[in-house]
Amino acid sequence: MPLPSQREVAHRDRSSFRVLTVCTGNICRSPQAAMLLSERLGAAFGPDATRQLTVESAGTLGFDGSPMDAAALAEARRLGVAHPEAHRARRIQPAYVERADLILGMSREHRGAAASLLPSANRRAFALVEFARIVEALAARELESQVAPLGAEGFASFMHGVVEAAGRARGVVPALARREDYDIIDPYRLQPSVYRESADVVAAWTVRTVDALVSLSAPTRPSPANHGM
Repeated sequence: MPLPSQREVAHRDRSSFRVLTVCTGNICRSPQAAMLLSERLGAAFGPDATRQLTVESAGTLGFDGSPMDAAALAEARRLGVAHPEAHRARRIQPAYVERADLILGMSREHRGAAASLLPSANRRAFALVEFARIVEALAARELESQVAPLGAEGFASFMHGVVEAAGRARGVVPALARREDYDIIDPYRLQPSVYRESADVVAAWTVRTVDALVSLSAPTRPSPANHGM
C-alpha cells in the first residue's frame, strides 16, 4: 500500500482543482480571498475553470457555522463579491488539507498550520503573497522552472502544473525585505480603517495572482531574434 506522501504526488486528480484559503477565524480574510479568487478565476478563464475549480476556506481557530464578521462582510460586498452572507466558518481539518491542490494562508502562520496537519502538503502550501510573487516570476520567465501553457487538457491540469512549478521555485524568488510583509493583517475587532486596509490587501494580491496566471497560461511568445526563422 503506498504511503500517504506517495499518494499526494501520484494520485491527485488533474481533471479538477481545489483551493483552500486559510486564516484564523475564517470570518474575515480567508473567505474574502476564497470568494474573490473563485469569481476572478472564473471570469478570467471562463466556463472551463468554473466547472473544474472549487475554492474553499477554513480557519485555524474557526468556530463551525459562524457567519462572516459584519465589517468583513461589508468589505467583501464593497469589493464586488456576490452573496458573501452565505459563508459559514469551518475549523481546518486534515481532510480539507489533503483534498486541497493549493493551500493559501493569509499569513506564514496559516501556511505552517495547514502543513502541520499533513506534512506532505507543504509543497502545495504557500502564503497568498508568497504564491502571487512566485507566479509573477514564473510568468515573467525569470525562473528556470517551466509551466506548460493552458492547453487541451484544461484549466485544472494547467493549475496543477503551476503549483508543481511554484513548489520547485520556492526560495528562488528574492525574499521581501521584511518577513512580516508576507502576512495580511487580521482586522478582527479593530477599527473600520483596518478592515478596509486588510480587505484591499487581500484583493490586491488576489488580482496579482489571477493576472499572473492569465499571463502564464498564454503560449510563450518568440523573442524578436527568432522572428522569421
